[in-house]
Amino acid sequence: MNIMTESTETSNERRCISSESISLGSIRSIPITLHYSFFLLLIVELFISLRYTMYPMYILFILILYGPILLFTVVVHELGHAFTTKKMGGQVEGITLWPLGGFAVCGPTECGLVGDLKVAVMGPAMHIPMGLIWWSVWLGLSGGEKGLWPSWVINLPAISSSAAVFIGALASEAFYFNLMLFCFNLLIPAYPLDGGRIYAASLILYAKLQPMTAAKVTAATAILLSLGMVLYAFIGYFTDMGGSGLLLGVVGLFIFSNSYDLWKAAKNNDLDGHPIFGRRCYQSGGDAEAQEVPAQSDDAVIT
Repeated sequence: MNIMTESTETSNERRCISSESISLGSIRSIPITLHYSFFLLLIVELFISLRYTMYPMYILFILILYGPILLFTVVVHELGHAFTTKKMGGQVEGITLWPLGGFAVCGPTECGLVGDLKVAVMGPAMHIPMGLIWWSVWLGLSGGEKGLWPSWVINLPAISSSAAVFIGALASEAFYFNLMLFCFNLLIPAYPLDGGRIYAASLILYAKLQPMTAAKVTAATAILLSLGMVLYAFIGYFTDMGGSGLLLGVVGLFIFSNSYDLWKAAKNNDLDGHPIFGRRCYQSGGDAEAQEVPAQSDDAVIT
């Protein structure tokens, strides 16, 4: 996912987060930390799973799915942003995993707005190979007897019957994890998530909108989407949606807060200090020559 902040805010936020996080080491010199609240969704899902105490393997199933599998998925997603940034001449300070997924603290690339768009796309794109791997595991364990498409439904008695069925069900759910995250991050134009950043850059590059107009369109679109998410979560509170419905509501509120701030900034013609539209590559309106600025001279971007 994408969260943007100005460089002065980035260092303060990083210090705050680091004090509440634990180090998971580094990959290719990129430090990775885990915020203590990352497993909030796991706690919610475990609490909900207690209603199925007659199936103890289901509790283990939830523990693995929303623990190491979700952790691995988010890390690979953020590495897609980070590696692409470094490949295009940008700088990456680190990756922090938190309740809404994770973010990579990145400096701007040397490829301007086109590079920024590619960085945004590469996070969701990482779900394609991950999804194919989980699909292959499921297909190998099922032997093709259940067709080529995994079932969405978890058969509680079946996952307690054998290790193969248990792992196959995990692979099936992990496949859907990646499918949903791919679609959500790539296709939902909700600022400040990946889709919102892709949407904003595309409005300038391909729809040829002026930055101020693109900011207003981006903000208005995200506000409408966020209200839909919150409404859906509210309805889901009275149904059996599980922790995913609660998380969607939290994401909706997060999107609304950020998109409303963007709307106010655009309405007041005050985008100079904005973490996305205040950057040179956005203010240039997609002009390739104006975009080619040194990576260290722009604001830091959290993706």
